[in-house]
Amino acid sequence: MSDLLSTLQLLAGGREGCFESAATKVDAVAVCHEVRSVALSPGECVVVSFRVLNQRQPVGSSAERYLAPGEQVNLKSLQLDSVVLMSVWATDDSRIAAAKLLEPGAPPRPCGEVRIPLRHLVSKCDYALYHSWVVLDSPGLNDSFASIGLLDSAQEPGEAFQQALNNAPRQLFQPKACISLCKNDDLGPSGQVLWTADIPRKDRIARWGPLLRSQQQHVVMCTAQHLQGAQAPRDQRAQNSHQVRGLEEQAAEQARELEALKEQLRSQQAKGLAAGRRRDSEGGSSEEARRQRELGERLEQELAGLREELAKIGDEANSKIEAANVRIRALRQERDDAVREVEQENLHLRKVQETKEDIISEKVKLSEQKEALLKIVEDLHQTCIGAGLSMTTTGRKSIDVFKFPMS
Repeated sequence: MSDLLSTLQLLAGGREGCFESAATKVDAVAVCHEVRSVALSPGECVVVSFRVLNQRQPVGSSAERYLAPGEQVNLKSLQLDSVVLMSVWATDDSRIAAAKLLEPGAPPRPCGEVRIPLRHLVSKCDYALYHSWVVLDSPGLNDSFASIGLLDSAQEPGEAFQQALNNAPRQLFQPKACISLCKNDDLGPSGQVLWTADIPRKDRIARWGPLLRSQQQHVVMCTAQHLQGAQAPRDQRAQNSHQVRGLEEQAAEQARELEALKEQLRSQQAKGLAAGRRRDSEGGSSEEARRQRELGERLEQELAGLREELAKIGDEANSKIEAANVRIRALRQERDDAVREVEQENLHLRKVQETKEDIISEKVKLSEQKEALLKIVEDLHQTCIGAGLSMTTTGRKSIDVFKFPMS
């Protein structure tokens, strides 16, 4: 019971524990683990930056710090009303290193951003984010809406961030980022945002909310990817079938053209031979025969070219069909592996349910035995009273006090 009370106290006190008031300041750590579905040109790489909005920067630190995915950044003196802006950039500058600034004259290209209001993080997200996916907004979109009065400054940041959290695992092809944001006290033993299983039980209870939210997000994302993967083979097969039909029609058209050229060649050869024999018999000039022979040679060359093109088309069609078959086999294997994993999880769930039913049955039996024992003691007590024997009630009270748990 004391463990349960301490657990409830931790869960109830963890909401505003890191911010006693709007004036309280804490130090936090932020990291972007991964960025997906961002349009990059050849040779470009992704960098990220974190900045606290409306916070006065120290002298000489106005430049934006660009970090590679996976690198941590310390955010100093955060308040409950602070809003952290994470921006994603694309750059091809190879001089970027960890915790360095871009050289002047080589500005990165903005790809997306997300605003993290700490008040919403504390009240709705158990004061921390742990490996959580968020959808990225278009760069400058919130500033553009705010400039024309379309955003509610009191509510919209929290609602927009919650919507970005909810949509991230479902919108597979939208730009998104996996981020973590927590207090310095919540870092793992290695100094990284990585919670291990060997931490104290009190810390595991306090971090259960962010960890559960991350696990739920990844389950939804895996399900969406599985459904997308199951749909892809059907679309691929339809596309391959359409391509094969197109190639077959093209090959048939080439075959018809080939037959027409063969017929034209035979006709020209027959005409040339007849004309040659006629001119030879008449003693005429052989110029026409030479022209006919040249025409026949050109037709032969065209025929050879068409045959070569037909062979290339056939090879291309066979290679595409083979590649499609390999992809279909791989997707089927992935589907079979996923089905096996689901079956194993269902089997484990059934075993757990059977164990629960056995425990409930054992509890019912013990309850019946207790009732029988109480009846025996009651009969013995009444018998002793009827026989005029004085009997202390200590044993009876000790049994009456004992209660089995009802749930």
